[in-house]
Amino acid sequence: MDYINLNITPRFASSGKSEESQYHSVLFELKQHDKSDLHNFLKKVLLVTADVLNVNRVSIWFFNENKSSIYCDYLYLKNFGEYISEEPLSISMYAKYFDAIKTNLFIAAENALEDEKTKELAETYLKPRGIFSMLDIPIHYNNEIIGIVCYEEQENYRNWKREEIDFTTAISTLISTALEIDFIRNKEKDFNENRRFLQTLISNLPGYVYRVLKEKNGWTIQYISNGVYDLTGHKPDELIKNKVLYYGMMVNEEDKLKVRVIISKSLANKKQYKINYRLKTADNKIKWVWEQGRGVYNEQNELIATEGFVTDITDKKLYEEELIRKNVELSALYQFSRSLSRLAEPSVLLEDIGNMLVKLYGRENIYIAIYDEKDGMISYPVYYENNEKKEIPPRKYANEFSEFVIKTRKGIILNENLPVTLKMMDIKPGVQEAKSLIASPLIAGEKVIGVITIQDYKIENSFSQEQLELLTTISSQAAIALENSYLYSEVTRSLKEKEALLQEVHHRVKNNLQVMSSLIKLQSKYINDEKMLEHLKETGSRVQSMAIVHTKLYNSKDYEHIKINEYVNNLIENFQDNYGYKLRNISFKVQIEELILNIDTAIPCGLIINELLSNAVKHAFPDNRKGEIMISIIQTKMNHYKLNVKDNGTGAIQGIDLRKNDSLGIQLINLLTKQLNGTLEINTSPEKGTEFIIIFEEALYKSRK
Repeated sequence: MDYINLNITPRFASSGKSEESQYHSVLFELKQHDKSDLHNFLKKVLLVTADVLNVNRVSIWFFNENKSSIYCDYLYLKNFGEYISEEPLSISMYAKYFDAIKTNLFIAAENALEDEKTKELAETYLKPRGIFSMLDIPIHYNNEIIGIVCYEEQENYRNWKREEIDFTTAISTLISTALEIDFIRNKEKDFNENRRFLQTLISNLPGYVYRVLKEKNGWTIQYISNGVYDLTGHKPDELIKNKVLYYGMMVNEEDKLKVRVIISKSLANKKQYKINYRLKTADNKIKWVWEQGRGVYNEQNELIATEGFVTDITDKKLYEEELIRKNVELSALYQFSRSLSRLAEPSVLLEDIGNMLVKLYGRENIYIAIYDEKDGMISYPVYYENNEKKEIPPRKYANEFSEFVIKTRKGIILNENLPVTLKMMDIKPGVQEAKSLIASPLIAGEKVIGVITIQDYKIENSFSQEQLELLTTISSQAAIALENSYLYSEVTRSLKEKEALLQEVHHRVKNNLQVMSSLIKLQSKYINDEKMLEHLKETGSRVQSMAIVHTKLYNSKDYEHIKINEYVNNLIENFQDNYGYKLRNISFKVQIEELILNIDTAIPCGLIINELLSNAVKHAFPDNRKGEIMISIIQTKMNHYKLNVKDNGTGAIQGIDLRKNDSLGIQLINLLTKQLNGTLEINTSPEKGTEFIIIFEEALYKSRK
């Protein structure tokens, strides 16, 4: 039982006050009372009015949201001094009663059981509760009826006086006022909480938000969050209303036009804009940022402001640039492996190496200096300046930079104070002074045959130790390839020694490819990125697949053809050596006829098989699931063959065309299939595995006889 003391004088005859005076006194005290706790206040109203009016039951009812029913918030029973609740009443069951509530200021029923407005309630509500008389006053809020205050007499019929009706109407108005105060208080509380949440959210964002007003003379920053200081080093006060600097002053000069064009176009089309650009911070550092924003328009659809968000993406950009650089390096290594593994004249090989160096390093000056110890001459078969190839005449061996590298037999990196450094090394400076450079000797066996040099004319500290190591790897491969190419030239000029020399070439190519494979493994030790490491391992596997061909040729009396079944078995053994434990749950099944293919067909065929095996191991058997990979080659007709590589793995998602995959492996398979004048068919489905079928022709082999 809930007892409440309002310190309000009850209506007794001994009080000496008139009814009207008591009503005014109660209303005054209730108006002054604290309404911060709405429900407690409503309960006090029920208790006081029940006592002042000396009525048995006083209750407050509110309509539900869709006004299909009305529920009792509180019901006070005066005879028992306690609060209870009532079951909700359906509006549709008592349509006449609720219509009367809507159309009348009040309902005062002396005999509620017979009154036209209330008799509808008689059987289900009034009689069960012993109610004789009712006085119902609507509760209004925002010019709408939201509930009812109900006064019910159980002891006898009651003729409701005018003073009582006026008093209860005032009570209803007082309840409406309390509801409005509570709504405003809750709305203000929600607003403050939303503002607090928004401020917390903005302060925790990895960047800053802004609002920029469009004015007659341009744009003015109206608001910018504190995150701008963390990102740029400039305080919000410096930027708001353009007090110290305009935002555009921070944008990198090279990006300003792009930023202006993209934002202007988006605002003209009333679309959101998203853009990457560079900012210069307060300490003159460059940061990459990503900005997203949109225009704000008034009722006349006129642009009045822009609002948006800016965040730092420098680390992401640097990672992307590093990833691109790694991809370029891996692509270059792959191109080197292809170019250096084939036999070519020295001039052709040097041109290929030069083109790849330009693609890989892209600096102002790149050259290869070849040293002829017998004649004491330095020549420049490859010399690029600003991406243009130049003819540089040979010169006598003297005291210049190339000679220093030849003597020391070591790679070198010079990143600053080059004129002073070269002078200290007693080296004659070049025609144009470089800001930084790297160089590596071309060493074949015990002999230095030349130098590769990369120079940057514009920037100091342009090169890293990692780039020098890459150049050293390239130089080592290039030196061996040049020696092979010189050997190849001799072979083509000496028909009598063709067989022995050709065998030696295969031996050297085999060794060179093995050296390249070792160098790739060595390079992998300096790579932490798992994806890059996987790409490098795949490149090494491709090199090994070509080395196996030359091993077969070297150990055979036939230097033009190999047995394809032995070759494929060797490929699988090499593949198992490279991937080791990853293949513990995978078995291989080889079904190949006794076929002999020429070298021009065997090498691309082996590379295709290597790529398909790699693809199956990486994608077909996730979570170390068991599986089988089947490889078969059959001859369909003269010089036509069918290669089938099939796995029983997970397969690809339905609707995905593997032939359009942009991975290096798939691109290589498509390229090699075209090289063999073949066709590629792929059958795959989830949980049924993937099958690659390649129909190809034996390449027309150019006999070395």
